[in-house]
Amino acid sequence: MSKANDLKDARIEFKTSKDIKALLQEVANSLGMDLSNFLISTAVQRAKEIQKEERVLMLSNQEWNRFEEILNKPQKPTQALRDLMDLEGFDKS
Repeated sequence: MSKANDLKDARIEFKTSKDIKALLQEVANSLGMDLSNFLISTAVQRAKEIQKEERVLMLSNQEWNRFEEILNKPQKPTQALRDLMDLEGFDKS
């Protein structure tokens, strides 16, 4: 993430109701922040949470055990897989 003194070269604008703006301003003030910094820091924090949720796969113990079982007992390749591997351009090394 950018540091506070990094060049700010992008702009985001949006409209909202007066009530929502007042709420956001009140909360920003209570944290000793200006509205822009509060909105940016809050949005970035939430975006990182969502990004992490999208990238991390969570499995129950039962699902993990089944996954390990499948990995440890690979099945023999099917004819379709052998045919696919024989296609021109497939690197067999």
